[in-house]
Amino acid sequence: MKKLLELLTKKNLTISFAESITGGALSRSLSKHKGASKSFQGAVIAYNKAVKTNVLNVDESIINKYSVVSEEVAVKMVEGLKTIINSDIHISLTGNAGPTLEEGTNNYICYISVLYQSKLYNYKEVFKSNKRNKNIKHIIKFVKNIVYNLVIWYNHKGI
Repeated sequence: MKKLLELLTKKNLTISFAESITGGALSRSLSKHKGASKSFQGAVIAYNKAVKTNVLNVDESIINKYSVVSEEVAVKMVEGLKTIINSDIHISLTGNAGPTLEEGTNNYICYISVLYQSKLYNYKEVFKSNKRNKNIKHIIKFVKNIVYNLVIWYNHKGI
């Protein structure tokens, strides 16, 4: 994450997170580095459904229809995040890291939504194991690569 932080700082970009599946681990992986406050704006740890609905304004009907482990909820989480934290890049994550499964789901999976340059990007990552810590570490690397590649791509395009 240090390399990503350096890139964000160099490009004068800021970032924020709405974390569910990672429970704050993504924020920690960025904020532990010196100078993180230049780019890292903050996070909402929306581990509980009530935080998703009360803080991020995810409509409970969306959760009931699709479950908290869904692309639809990730999208609503990132939209809610944008209303409460001002940053250039907003990222939300929700899913099942294991070893148990969320009611109504049958995969160890993560849905990620990213708002950057007024565009929404959605990703889905299916885990091959039910090992919680391993899957959380994997998703942190996955998010780092997503953001790094988006920033580089936009810079290359001159957008």
